[in-house]
Amino acid sequence: MIFKDPFVEYRGVPFYSLNDTLDPDKIREHLKKIKEAGFGGVFFHAREGLATPFLSEEWFNAFSTAVKEAESLGIKIWIYDEDRWPSGTAGGLVASEKSSYAAKALIMIIDNKSFFGENTLAVFRCEYDDKILPRKCEMINRSEGSNRYIYLSFIRHVASPGDVWFSGFYYTDLLDPDVVKRFIEVAMKPYLERFREYIGNVVPGVFTDEPNIHDSRPRFPVWWKKISIPPRGSRFPIYAVPWTDRFREYFAKINGYDILEKLPELFFDIGDYVKTRYDFWKTITRLFVESFSKQIYEWCDLHKLMFTGHYLAEDDLLSQMVVGSVMPHYEYMHVPGIDHLGLQIWGSLLTAKQVSSVAEQLERKRVLSETYGCLGNYGSFEDRKWIGDFLYVLGINLLNHHLIPYSLRGRRKADYGLNIHWGQPWWRYNRYIEDYFSRLSYVLSQGGRAVEVLIIHPIYSVWGIYTPVNDKIAREINDKYLKLLKEFTKIHVDFELGDEMIIERYGDVDINFFAIGAKRYKYVILPPMINIGGRTLELLKRFNENNGVIIAIERLPEYVDGVKKEVSKELRDVIIIDKIEDLKKFFDRQDLMIKIFSDDVDGNILYHAREVDQDLVLFIVNVDREKEHYVEISVRGSYDVERWDPFTGSIFNEMSEYKEERTWIRKRLLPAHSVLFVLKPSKEIHKMIEKRFREKTLMRLSGEWQIYRKDPNMIVLDYAQVYIERDNIWSDPMPLPRIRDEYMSNNIGSKILLRYSFHIKNMPEKDLELIIEKTEVFKKLAVNGHEIDLSKPIGSWIDPVFMIYKISRDLLREGENHVEIEYVSSLEPELEPIYIRGDFGFELINNDKTPMITIEKKSVLIDHGVNLVKEGYPFYSGEISLIKRFSVEKRDGEKIILRIKGLEASLAILKINGREVNKIINRYSETDVTEYLTSGENVIELLLVSSLRNILGPLHRKDPIHTGPETFYIIDNTWSDSYILRPLGFEEISLITYEEER
Repeated sequence: MIFKDPFVEYRGVPFYSLNDTLDPDKIREHLKKIKEAGFGGVFFHAREGLATPFLSEEWFNAFSTAVKEAESLGIKIWIYDEDRWPSGTAGGLVASEKSSYAAKALIMIIDNKSFFGENTLAVFRCEYDDKILPRKCEMINRSEGSNRYIYLSFIRHVASPGDVWFSGFYYTDLLDPDVVKRFIEVAMKPYLERFREYIGNVVPGVFTDEPNIHDSRPRFPVWWKKISIPPRGSRFPIYAVPWTDRFREYFAKINGYDILEKLPELFFDIGDYVKTRYDFWKTITRLFVESFSKQIYEWCDLHKLMFTGHYLAEDDLLSQMVVGSVMPHYEYMHVPGIDHLGLQIWGSLLTAKQVSSVAEQLERKRVLSETYGCLGNYGSFEDRKWIGDFLYVLGINLLNHHLIPYSLRGRRKADYGLNIHWGQPWWRYNRYIEDYFSRLSYVLSQGGRAVEVLIIHPIYSVWGIYTPVNDKIAREINDKYLKLLKEFTKIHVDFELGDEMIIERYGDVDINFFAIGAKRYKYVILPPMINIGGRTLELLKRFNENNGVIIAIERLPEYVDGVKKEVSKELRDVIIIDKIEDLKKFFDRQDLMIKIFSDDVDGNILYHAREVDQDLVLFIVNVDREKEHYVEISVRGSYDVERWDPFTGSIFNEMSEYKEERTWIRKRLLPAHSVLFVLKPSKEIHKMIEKRFREKTLMRLSGEWQIYRKDPNMIVLDYAQVYIERDNIWSDPMPLPRIRDEYMSNNIGSKILLRYSFHIKNMPEKDLELIIEKTEVFKKLAVNGHEIDLSKPIGSWIDPVFMIYKISRDLLREGENHVEIEYVSSLEPELEPIYIRGDFGFELINNDKTPMITIEKKSVLIDHGVNLVKEGYPFYSGEISLIKRFSVEKRDGEKIILRIKGLEASLAILKINGREVNKIINRYSETDVTEYLTSGENVIELLLVSSLRNILGPLHRKDPIHTGPETFYIIDNTWSDSYILRPLGFEEISLITYEEER
């Protein structure tokens, strides 16, 4: 059965972050590990730190190695079209060819004089009001100046070389189809020419990353960087919108007028500004879609490649203006995708619904999400499941993990991970969570989503009202829209979104259903909006006449295609709902195919229903991480219900009841838990036996637990003293980032001597190990004055760059110990912590800054939970068991449940009497342990699996929602000199049973 063992196409495809000098043997080794960990392939992603020249012979040799190895392993290698991101420059190779390829913008200079020159496109003399805002403007063609007027000079801006991120050049003009054509020729065509036999099979397609019409231009919209008001320098701020040299001609051909004559209306509320702005942004979007997305899609389609990836800033209505509007681009992707960043979920509600709606409407079976970026080195299995479940319930079915680093050397380990790496203690268990998502991917890729509600996407309104000068009204439209979408999750009514550019091409009315492509909707919702497309209105009129249900929130729009119009005369039978909160009253009265009843009022119970032939798939998720919820599902029709377990591939019959011509299912969902049902048509009448149970606690497993460490304990040394040669003294200890910034970055080629210190209270019984990152910049190493031969490491740790050197006991002493390293500051001044490893316990002294080796604890008394970080294992990275003996008496027919509250680990392995019971990934879990227990004495072992977080960091900041390089290396007001570590342990473990109430 496919569900038990899905095809490789349904497995996740992580970024393989190629970030150093590429070695064919390492690539083969890495791909074997990646296959074993449950992944279906990789995106071959050039990343920051890459030392092999991008798109060189060496690069393609590495790609060839990967493709051949992948073929033998049965996995896939996807092309990634850029060096780093955003896509469009081919690592600077395209940008370097012609200055005309540079990104362009239209900037508006406000002054009391005009500016004419070779880049001037138009100048206006404007009368102004008491707010110094233009009220009437006249185009002029000569230089002049006067304090009686303000002058608006519109200048063609061209990006200049010098941007480090773009290989010393600039971002390219993706509104120019010739630039995009050249990008295809440089960045994609060579793969076709060199690997033709693998294209369409081992090499399925091309990933594009964050293409946009924003980079290397003055910032717009204001979402990215607030303009300083009052500005420094010029009296007035400078504002900008996207531009390209052929835009004037292109715009006139589509809209029938010269945009240069209307430029002030893009920025100020004068003239027909709603129509001008609407026309401008719609035309910009159309041009970007045609120039970039459509051109690449058609090239890929012609050559049997799938086009996938994601666009920049899809997450709200204003931010996505950096691509015009994101939904029209998805028409031209074989596997449309998004980006989900950080340890959060709700920021992607709109993002995921945008992409999945177009995918359903245009019958794209797979929907990708770049996921887990900015999680750092932690990312527990519950974190991954919580985020993944949220995305899958909204329509994603292909995970693109961010990321698997080729190398962890230097700054590469801080590259917006989650670092999904074989050095992670949980790597050997990774297949468990990957199997879960591959099975979900298979099931949720079948059939089509069962949705009855369509919500119009109000980007036309944002276009019509947005100005870089003041985005307040546009922001209000955005905020109300996001609130509306959240309200639908609260009332547990599923929905899809309708983009009006997509509607223009694929919209229709099918009897009393509003149709977009393959989808049919019974209800159409108009959100708070000011402007609607003419084609959308025309279809809504027909839908209205056929008794289709239209609901307008607050009011009907007042503009059609940017022109003032009384829409109420066009749509006469519309339900106006003044308050979003009143939606529940309306939908409670409707005979929806699927109804969800729950004690959840915050939108944390979400569902995804799919019609697969005659069957119905239901994926129900509780995204609340602290509260359990009770759910009652009601489905029109009679069904037998099965519960499919994505963790094991097993299938179970589920209790259900048929009444009132509907099938009813009841379920209790623990925090961050989910359930997958498959409903099969049945003519049998089911009657659910109503039983009520009372929970009874048998015992709390408190008292003494034995500690059994499976891996060596570790100490991080990330404070050091600098030897100041001119004064012949050592500085006070300071954090390494400060040393790098103050002593290394501005002293390229200079030597620097550092001293790291640790204390020993109780001498360890065995030799210790010193771990240092392999680098060309350190020249000498000494422990307590005894030089260590750098050429003779005894091995490596987690990655070949972490070299291990033995520290004999006879080099150590009680009290203070020193490790001295001489560095040479290079063009790439990287300074990383060093590590002590061995069999010891330790504690932190000197305000938690200095580690002190002590006798290791062998047991711990647990009353109200345990945190092993505070029991001598602050930096521990590995597996560690807590073991306890206890007695219990079993009664016939009694079911005994082991409940864990507040698990703090990447995951845990539960064993009872030597038998593995389950892998525990949730902070709150309940496991049936009845068959594993015996009457009398039993032994429980909870094997806690940690992560690299408490050893590789970030160690001096609380984990933010978004973890990036700055979280590791920047010392600011969020930095703590003390260590901020993730706990390792649990809050409570108890045995409970449920007794039937009589």
